[in-house]
Amino acid sequence: MEPQAFYEAQAKAIIKNLRVEKELTYKELSRRLESEGVDVDPQVLINRINMGKFSFAFALQLLAAMGQTDLELPKYRKKDIKPRRPKV
Repeated sequence: MEPQAFYEAQAKAIIKNLRVEKELTYKELSRRLESEGVDVDPQVLINRINMGKFSFAFALQLLAAMGQTDLELPKYRKKDIKPRRPKV
């Protein structure tokens, strides 16, 4: 998996898992986002999160709306690749 795809998948998973952990519906999360200055329909919110492609600013707004104050960031690690031996 390329770094970009890895981080997009991680962002999506973090947001989705946190929403479930906090027992928030998308409708409630949409209401909470309004207090962060973001007016987004619950269905649009579902689509944006499920696609996993959103700005870091939007991710921060989501985290703030869910009351998350800290976050452990995932680290991309390229799998060890053994160099090929030259053919003789």
